[in-house]
Amino acid sequence: MPCFPAMEWIRRARLVLAPVLAGVSILPLASCKRAPTEGLAMNEASLNLPRSIGAWTQSGGPKFVGPQDIFNYMDGAGELYLGYRFKRLEVQRYGSVNQGEILVELYWMESSDDAYGLLSGDWGGEAVDLSLPVPGSSSPAATDGPRALYGAGLLRLWSGNLFARVMADHETNASQKAVQSLGQVIAGGRSTTPRPVLILALPARVGSRVFLRPDRVTFLRSHLVLNSVYFLSSENLLDLGPDCEVATTTYGQGPAKATGNAKPARLLLVRYANESAAVKALHHFREIYLPEKLNGPEASLIGDNGVVAIEDGWMGFARSGRGLALVFESADEASARLFLGDFTRILEKLEASRE
Repeated sequence: MPCFPAMEWIRRARLVLAPVLAGVSILPLASCKRAPTEGLAMNEASLNLPRSIGAWTQSGGPKFVGPQDIFNYMDGAGELYLGYRFKRLEVQRYGSVNQGEILVELYWMESSDDAYGLLSGDWGGEAVDLSLPVPGSSSPAATDGPRALYGAGLLRLWSGNLFARVMADHETNASQKAVQSLGQVIAGGRSTTPRPVLILALPARVGSRVFLRPDRVTFLRSHLVLNSVYFLSSENLLDLGPDCEVATTTYGQGPAKATGNAKPARLLLVRYANESAAVKALHHFREIYLPEKLNGPEASLIGDNGVVAIEDGWMGFARSGRGLALVFESADEASARLFLGDFTRILEKLEASRE
């Protein structure tokens, strides 16, 4: 995993996606699954955090923030959390005599996929194992990827439908131990949930020489989040929203964690609520992103599948039912078609599994 200088890491963690998200509205939230906090009053804590941890003691009671108040709590990045179907935030501060403050933020989301998505926005930091055995459950496989990341005093973790941030003002050996101990309390006793279905479906490689970049895998629902990862347009070209599932990553040549000499290709897999939404989204994308192609020699691209050369390489798209696969910046036409073939089959398999 990449490491960043302390101040840069804190800046990245506090402002994840804020420059892209600031001042832009998104689609209304949608409800799918009940979160464990739904039966709680807004001023009722969902976890029993310790009164003290090392040299740090709680500074008053917890603060509670709902979706309507998220922008009063943070500047700019509130859209990030709303884009992942944010339901409730609990904030607890710990003070010390001379070792600064520790801040605990518990973001309760609509689903485990949403909480995973928040962690997947930045894989920087060192992986930390916070798991405590739960009777009858097994530990996540080594290939499952990190569920908690620590760097420069900041711990970020995903546990079920909970995304948490625990941050110390000043990083010391003592504060690191306290931060990670709090993380273990937060994650302790909670069952292990799988990564989103689209993320699990991503193959380790395409063909014989093109490999997945695990540190570039992101799950999202909002076009604002997508644009922070891979900018397409200030407009919502793919009609993304709370009822969409999106997996995006890069694939490159060489060893699994390197891209070799070739520029890595960017992949997007999207699943919409239904087939008509996917058809409409693809039409919208083609109309705005490829207007000259629709009226030129490549007019055959009006269909649901197409590969075309544009300014930064070969791009292609293919729709299967309610799923849509797109590849950008592919090295050549053959590679783009190989990507689309593999990922169209993945979408078809996922759709068949629902029937």
